[in-house]
Amino acid sequence: MSAPDKTCPSARCAPGNQLLGVKGSDGHVRHLRSSMTIDADFVETASAHGKPEARMRFSSPCATSGCAQWTGSRCGVIDHVLEHLDQARVPLADHLPPCPIRASCRWFDQTGETACRACSMVITDQSAIAAE
Repeated sequence: MSAPDKTCPSARCAPGNQLLGVKGSDGHVRHLRSSMTIDADFVETASAHGKPEARMRFSSPCATSGCAQWTGSRCGVIDHVLEHLDQARVPLADHLPPCPIRASCRWFDQTGETACRACSMVITDQSAIAAE
């Protein structure tokens, strides 16, 4: 699968993107069994309750070099997440969660199942967490 065919699992809440999952009460993202394309009405409603990326995860086509997280050859987000979890000695999930984008996921393509085992712990907008 070529770079333009990859899916970013940590996109912004924007019309045309996909709702990938919702943060549960334990702080982990619960992935939907199938993603849902969001529209401007969804974005407006979700934004009325604070930053949607603090409560939900979205996906979109991977922008590669058009994204600030692109290192030149890969997405730096999952590398940073895995490094942080390893340093903090946070155990990864012992099973692969359901995922509607695994076949095209940029992170899965880069790091395989390890990315999937950490994915539920990734919150795109961490400003709410930092404020706690």
